[in-house]
Amino acid sequence: MSDNDGLSFTGLSEEQAQELHSVYMSGLILFTAVAAVAHLAVLIWRPWFYL
Repeated sequence: MSDNDGLSFTGLSEEQAQELHSVYMSGLILFTAVAAVAHLAVLIWRPWFYL
């Protein structure tokens, strides 16, 4: 059996997990920003409620 010292149950080292987390968070922030801009554009184009 291979030696898995320093690995979590996912099989990633601490450095790999940190890198994966940073890439995931960057993608999440980008997706959220694009969704917010799209919602704002639709609200300006055709408001779904009146203030």
